[in-house]
Amino acid sequence: MSGARRSFAGIDCAVAQAIEQMGDPWILLILRCQFQGIKRFDDFQGHLQISTSVLTDRLRRLVKAGMLRKEQDQQDKRGTVYLLTEKGMDFYPVMIALHQWSERWEAREDGPRLELLDKQSREPVRAVRVLSQDYRELSAKDVLALVDDRSGEMMQDIQERLKRRRGDAA
Repeated sequence: MSGARRSFAGIDCAVAQAIEQMGDPWILLILRCQFQGIKRFDDFQGHLQISTSVLTDRLRRLVKAGMLRKEQDQQDKRGTVYLLTEKGMDFYPVMIALHQWSERWEAREDGPRLELLDKQSREPVRAVRVLSQDYRELSAKDVLALVDDRSGEMMQDIQERLKRRRGDAA
C-alpha cells in the first residue's frame, strides 16, 4: 500500500506512540476481552477465532509493552493467565470511549450491542468526556495544544503550518 508506514516508533508524538503500541486491531480486541474477564490463552482463541501464532505474538507484545503480565494460573498450576497491569487498566477509559463513539455513530438499528452499567448502582455509565479543571465539558475547539522546544518535529511542523496559514489569512 502506498504511503503505508510500518512503524511509528521514531515519531515523537503521543498519539503516534499510542498507535505504535495499540494500533493493531487484535490488540484492541484482546484488551476488550481482558476488560470483560477473559484471562486464558484458549479462551482468547476461542472467543476471537484468532490463530495461535497471531495470538501468541499479540500477547507477547502486550506483555512487552507493560499492558499485561503473565502469571501461573492459580486454578490450574499447569496453565498461565494474562492479567492487566496498572498501565493496562489505565487504557480502560480509551476502550470505553471507543465503544461509546461506535455505538453513537455505527449503532445497530435494534439497539446497543452492549450496555455498560455501574456495578453498584446499576445505572448506565456516563459518556467519556474531556473536562476542564472546573468540570466544564470541552470540545476540540475549546482546547489549546501548546508546543514547546522539547516537542517533536511533527508537533512543531503542525504549529508552523498553522502559523503560516494564519499569516496567509491576515
